[in-house]
Amino acid sequence: MKKFLSSTLFKVLFLIGVLAIFIGSVMPGKQLPTNLPWDKALHFTGYFGLAFLARMGSDKRPTWLLIVACIAFSFLIEIAQMYIPNRGFEWPDLLANSLGVLAGTVCAIPIKHYLKKRKIMATK
Repeated sequence: MKKFLSSTLFKVLFLIGVLAIFIGSVMPGKQLPTNLPWDKALHFTGYFGLAFLARMGSDKRPTWLLIVACIAFSFLIEIAQMYIPNRGFEWPDLLANSLGVLAGTVCAIPIKHYLKKRKIMATK
């Protein structure tokens, strides 16, 4: 029986997520939609998804390394925003991103274990 889920699928989705977050983060402030819900919820949600996909797509990397990499990406994006018109570095954004990374990772671990145990997700 062919497995529907694989780490390759999650890796591709992770790369799409990185690209989406990057593009959304480097847009000048005036080009951003004004009718967005609470800003910090978007930060949390985006990085939750990114970390979730990172953990689901990686069999070789330790969890702590994925967490550090996602938070480092977030930090670099915040630094880059200092040089983008009408954007800036915000510690609350970095906090929301980091909490999203931690929550996404914590959620992915038991889900990945369950999918592998039930042989729904390929191990390689």
